[in-house]
Parts: sequence; C-alpha cells; structure tokens
Amino acid sequence: MKSASGLDIFEFHRSELVGLAYRITGSRTEAEDIVQETFLKWMHADQSSIVSVRAWLMKVATRLSLDYLKSAKVKRMSYIGPWLPEPFITDEQTPASELEMDESISMALLVLLEQLSPAERASFILHDLFQYRFDEIGDILERTESSCRKLASRARAKIGRDTLEPTQDKAQYVQMLTTFSDAVKKGDMTELVALLKDDATFHSDGGGKAAASRKVLHGSEVIAKFFLKVVRPDWLSKKASEMTISTTWFNGAPGMIVRQAGRPITAFNFELDKGVIKSIHALRNPDKLRLFGPY
Repeated sequence: MKSASGLDIFEFHRSELVGLAYRITGSRTEAEDIVQETFLKWMHADQSSIVSVRAWLMKVATRLSLDYLKSAKVKRMSYIGPWLPEPFITDEQTPASELEMDESISMALLVLLEQLSPAERASFILHDLFQYRFDEIGDILERTESSCRKLASRARAKIGRDTLEPTQDKAQYVQMLTTFSDAVKKGDMTELVALLKDDATFHSDGGGKAAASRKVLHGSEVIAKFFLKVVRPDWLSKKASEMTISTTWFNGAPGMIVRQAGRPITAFNFELDKGVIKSIHALRNPDKLRLFGPY
C-alpha cells in the first residue's frame, strides 16, 4: 500500500490550519499566506522525526499567526473608523441547507477577540475552540500550563463569554435579513426599533476608502435613525434599479450582500439574541469586499 506523501498529509490538515490562522489574525488573506509558509516549513522539516503531525503543524501556524498579530495590532490602532475582520466565506457550492451556524468564526466573536493580548487570544482559541490541553498550549506558547490557564480565563472574562452561544436557527436568520431590509425600504422607524435590542451596536468598516460611520453606534433608536437617514436614500435612489440584495453565507451565518451594478458595496452580518438583532457588522472597505467576487 502506497504511503501518503508529505503533500497529501499537509492537505489533510490544511482547512484546520486556515481556520486557526484566521481566528487568530482576523484576516483570511493573511491566514492563507501563513498556511503556505507553514507548508514550506513542513516540506523542509525532517518529517520522519515528527511524532504528531497535527501538533507540529498547529504549533508552527500558531506562532506565525502571533508574529503577524503583534505587528497588525499597531496598524489597527491607526485604522480609520471601526475595524472588522475580513469575511470568511464558505464554499458557495455547498447548499445553504447543509451549512451549520458557526459562532467560532462570527464577526461578533472576532470583534470581541480584538480586546485580547496575542497570548490571551491564542490560549482562548486553542483551548475553547480547538480543545487543546493547557500543557499542549504551554508548549506552543512557551509558557507554563498554569500561565496558559490564566490567560484563557482572563480572555473569557474580557470578552464576557464563558462558552460560545448555542446554535441559532438558520431559518430565523434568513427571515430577519428580509424583514430588516424591508423595514429599511419602507422607512418604518417603529418596526426597525422593534427588530433591534435596546442596547444593540452597529460597526461599519470603511477603512477610510468608503463612506461609513467613523464610530460604533449604540442603541436601537440611534441605529434605526442611521439606517433611515443614510442607508435608505441609497436603496431608493435613481440607481436602485442597479442594486441587488442577496443572501450569502459568511462568518458562520447567512449575511446580506448589497451589490451596485454587480459590484459588492456592503456586506451586512447580524448577531441575533432571542429573536432580535444584538449587533450589526457592515463591511464597506473595498479591500475586504473583493473577497465576495469581482469588484
């Protein structure tokens, strides 16, 4: 029986490595680059001496991701307006009915993870999302088991989540996208406010390259007024005939993509809580919207 080649072995782990690197960096583009660099290190390593391939690959990918994150933190401090991660787009060939909601790559969680130090973020992701033991995390981060346990505990306290949210109803998400967009088009302030939690938040990432709110908006009435004053006029303008609104699965949930003459101009991602909208994340930065197709 022919043994698996180094390439075959790596490809078996590729998707998990991309997922790890993306959750740490918040960048799909950078995650792909990190995985490619991990592959090069793997191909040049003495593979016969590696006891656990998965552990070795995850360790290399984690360290490369942390190196990137440390430099990215400085850049994000000078980012114009709220920063949102690049979209993680699921294979569009997969029927939506087969896709599972995945809170571990949600925009909401990744935004919360930005509050953490690189070591806290890695400890939380490796333990809570990838089920690594703290002694294994200690080997990756070159820290003690006790230190990694404390890092993960601090991370949970900072983001206010001991566990991930329970699986949400996919049909409810899709229905909310339609209900919300219809309410915006109708200009129904009362309905919009009712669809939002009282303490809802709205993050809009234009990166200084597209019109977007320069600060995070808080409160149902504030957000509703913003959509009616800023978003609705565009949706009802003379160019509205060239505009399409469709549902695309990204970051573990159905999202709403607005296109103008076929070009993506906004990608909305909602976080729901007990049937109402807890947060809205709007990607407007053209560099990130390119991942949805021709720009």
